[in-house]
Amino acid sequence: MNPALVLMLLAGGTAGAGLALMLAGSSRGHPSLRDALAALDERTPTLVAAQQDGPWRQRLALDVLRRLPGTVPDADLDVLGISRDRFLLARAAACLTYAAGGPVLAATLAVLDAGLGVVVPGAFTVVGAVAGWTSHTRRTTARADAARVEMRFAVVSYLQQVSLLRRGGAGVATALVLPAKLLDDSWAMRRIRDELEMAERSGQMPWEGLRRFGERIQLDELTDLSSIAATAGQDGGAVVDTLLARAESLRDQLLADEHADANRASGQMSTPGALQVFLIAAWVLFPAGVALLTT
Repeated sequence: MNPALVLMLLAGGTAGAGLALMLAGSSRGHPSLRDALAALDERTPTLVAAQQDGPWRQRLALDVLRRLPGTVPDADLDVLGISRDRFLLARAAACLTYAAGGPVLAATLAVLDAGLGVVVPGAFTVVGAVAGWTSHTRRTTARADAARVEMRFAVVSYLQQVSLLRRGGAGVATALVLPAKLLDDSWAMRRIRDELEMAERSGQMPWEGLRRFGERIQLDELTDLSSIAATAGQDGGAVVDTLLARAESLRDQLLADEHADANRASGQMSTPGALQVFLIAAWVLFPAGVALLTT
């Protein structure tokens, strides 16, 4: 059989598999009794309770994808608000999309009658699959890190509002819940509000919800706030100065990180500029150098 025809068939199969995975990830199946009961439990995280069995093809694909290397921590997925099944299907779709570049190149070479064989398109297919698989993981990790930074900025504002309410005579529970309900214009404050409401519905104190949320997304600032609030709620200690000091230190740390990132970006920008100057100088001096050497 003609190798170009084989690669064209592989291109069609790859595109079809990617489309099937995307449809499987977007389709909704009938929930099982176990998932329905888990969804009614207020102590169950939202992402875990929302997972469903789905069709057998989706379960088979997910079982295979879970055994492949290149995992992402649960904390990164939780801070982004996506389930592991959704992440695995999106990563598989990215892998197949990048891998389709090889068969497309083979079809193009076959039309142009370039005669390069199947080695170059096959290499493009393998490299594209690996690049798509790893790049999606790196993008997810980078998005999670950026989301944690944004969450830390929200925690600074949250700490300041909590300390003001405590100074005004509000109770610890009221000071923790009220700012999250009023300042819900950002996704970070809405996540804090949802966790506090979940703790309230499950009969727990607000600082327990903050502690559980901070441990799930690996954010030490929330666990520290939970410890401070728990001490104030149980022992009646004054926490206004502690909260304000924690907010100031966290804000200074975030500003220092922003300055460090800006300086690092400025240093990286100098390298392309120096390379551009070198190329322009070489382009100007090359004719003169050739003229001097040939005379």
